[in-house]
Amino acid sequence: MDANTGRAPLQGVHDVDWVRLAPQRGDEIPGLLQTIAGGGTDSMDAVTALYDILRHPGPGYLAAPEAAGFLADIACHPDTAAPGEALSLLFELVVPVPLAVVPRFWDTDLWRDEVAWAVAAAPEEAREQYRQWSAEAPDEQAYRRMSARFGVLGLEGGAGLLKAELDTRAAVAERAEALTGLLEGRENRRGMNSTAEWAVSILAFLPEAAEGTVSRIRTRMVDQARREARQSGTGVRMQEEWRRPLAAELFALGMLGDPSDATATVALVEEMEAGNLYRAFAAACALALIHGERAPVQALDKLGELGGTRVGFTALFDDAWPHPGVVEPVVLAYLALGRCGDAAAELRARILPEALAKAGPSVAAVVGDALESVLGPRSGPADAAEAMEKALTDDGGGEPDRLLRVLWSVAELPEADWEEQGLGDTVQAWSLPADRDAFRDYVGVDDDEEDAPEARDGDAAPEAASGQAAEERPKSLLGRLFGG
Repeated sequence: MDANTGRAPLQGVHDVDWVRLAPQRGDEIPGLLQTIAGGGTDSMDAVTALYDILRHPGPGYLAAPEAAGFLADIACHPDTAAPGEALSLLFELVVPVPLAVVPRFWDTDLWRDEVAWAVAAAPEEAREQYRQWSAEAPDEQAYRRMSARFGVLGLEGGAGLLKAELDTRAAVAERAEALTGLLEGRENRRGMNSTAEWAVSILAFLPEAAEGTVSRIRTRMVDQARREARQSGTGVRMQEEWRRPLAAELFALGMLGDPSDATATVALVEEMEAGNLYRAFAAACALALIHGERAPVQALDKLGELGGTRVGFTALFDDAWPHPGVVEPVVLAYLALGRCGDAAAELRARILPEALAKAGPSVAAVVGDALESVLGPRSGPADAAEAMEKALTDDGGGEPDRLLRVLWSVAELPEADWEEQGLGDTVQAWSLPADRDAFRDYVGVDDDEEDAPEARDGDAAPEAASGQAAEERPKSLLGRLFGG
C-alpha cells in the first residue's frame, strides 16, 4: 500500500480506457506499468517502450495524464525497487517542451484559461490565433511557447494534446508532497542519477508546489550547516556526505525560490563559499535565478570564475541541471539565465559559444535568444543596422564588444545548422541576411581572410580591386557602423 494515498500504486490501472487514449498501443500500457513497478531486468526496457507510446507530441500523449499519476505512485511506493526509472519517464512527461518554461514560469491560471479556449474553439480558429500570438510575441520565450503550441495545433487532436500537457502537470502536482518525501534517506540520495535527483528535477518545474519543495530543501541546508558546525574537526564529514544538498536541489531552489526568502539566500551564499567546485557553481546559479535582474554580483562573478576553469560551463551545468529530452543542460541554463536581464548579459555572452556547440535541434532557439539579448525583441526595429547603432549608444545601454561577439558566434555556426535548423528564418526576423555567406559578410567575418596570399616584393598593387569594384561592393555591418 502507498503510505501517502492508502492504496497500491497500480490500483485502478485496468479501469482506464487506454485504447481510447492511445489507440495504436494503448493496450500495452497496463502491462508496461506493472513491469516498471516490479523492477528487475526488464523494467528499463518497459520505460523505453512506454516512452515511445506516450512521447510528446504524438497522439499517445493523450494518455500521459493517467500514466503520470501511476508513475508517480510507483516511484513513491516503499516497495518499488528502482523508483528512479519511473521518475525518469515522469520527468519527460511533465516537461515535454523545456525551452518554453525558461527563463520564467507562466501563470498557471492563465494557461488553464488559454487551453479551455483552445479546446472549445474551432481547430482553424485556434491555430490562426496561435499563429498571430507567435508573430506578436513580446519576447523570445513567448515566441517559443506560442510557436510550439501552434505546431501542436497542426496535429490531429492538437487541442487535446495541449490539455493533456496541463493535466499531466496537475496529476503530478497532486502528488508533490509524496515526491518531496523521496528527497530523504541515504538510499534515495546516493549515487549518480539518484532517486532524489530525479524527484527534485521534476519538482523544480512545478511552481504550483513550490512552497513545499523550497521548504524541504531549505530546511535540509540549514540543518546540515548546523550539523557540520557541531561536528567540525571530528573527521566524520565524509561519512555524512549524502546529507549535503544535492546540486539538483540547488537547481530546484533557484527555479522556485523567492528573493524575499532571506534564509534560502544566506544558505546558498554559504554553499557558494564552501569550496566544492560543483556545488559552489550550482549555488551561485541558484542565487542568480532567484534574484533575477538584481542578482548578486558575487554570484555572477563566481559563475564566470568557475566556468572559466578547465572544467568549463558545459560540464558544470551537466552536473547540476537536468537533461530534458534533446535539450542539453548548458542550453537550458543559457536560456534560464535570461531571468537576470542585463545583469548577466556578459556572463551569457561567455556561455553562448558552449550553448551553441551543444544546441543541436535547439540551435534556432538559442540564436533567437542571443540576438534578442543584443538587438532587442524580434518585434523591434525592422532595420537591423539601426537597432545595432542604437545598441552601441549610451542610451541603448549597448556593449560593442559583446554585440560583435554574439554576432560572430552565430556567424561561425556550421552550414548544416543553417540549412537543417532554419537559422535563416531566425536571423531574418531581425532583418539580417538569411543566407549564411551573406550574414558572415554583413557582420564582418571574412572567409578568405586567413587564406589571402601575402604581397610579394615587386608585385604590383591590385588597384583594380580597390577601385570601382570595391566602391560598388555592399558595405558590411562594420563598414556601416564605423565607416570602414
